[in-house]
Amino acid sequence: MRVVFTKLTHERHSVRVERVNGTTELVELDSRSFLRHDLSHLAVETELGLAHGVWGCVAAGGSLDGGGLDGEDMFLAETISGPMQALMRTGGGVPEVLTALTAVAPTVATIDLAQRIHDRLRAYRGQWRATPYRGEMVVEFPEPPSTAL
Repeated sequence: MRVVFTKLTHERHSVRVERVNGTTELVELDSRSFLRHDLSHLAVETELGLAHGVWGCVAAGGSLDGGGLDGEDMFLAETISGPMQALMRTGGGVPEVLTALTAVAPTVATIDLAQRIHDRLRAYRGQWRATPYRGEMVVEFPEPPSTAL
């Protein structure tokens, strides 16, 4: 699934999803409230391979307004994404990411995961800063592995 963030103003952005099945959805949001939150979820869910968190549910047809976002990975995704959102804002390094992971999700906390999440958050932050007004930042959210036999 393609997730397209468009920088509208300093305070507003839009998010458009383009699902594999051809459907699309678009919302306009307050950047202060939602941008880091959405990017943190993308980073965490991608690096953990969560197929049923926020973005996996959206890929499966859940709505960007929150309807249908009830996947089995949602609790873990929310638990980790909150602290990562704060670290994205403050520019925390790998040690801070590992400390946060260890505090909220010790069963998945590793230095490798901390490094990967940190790197992805940093890349997203840089991409967004480099995106001009009316410009797009495109993120590919991986499709879940096929369960077909």
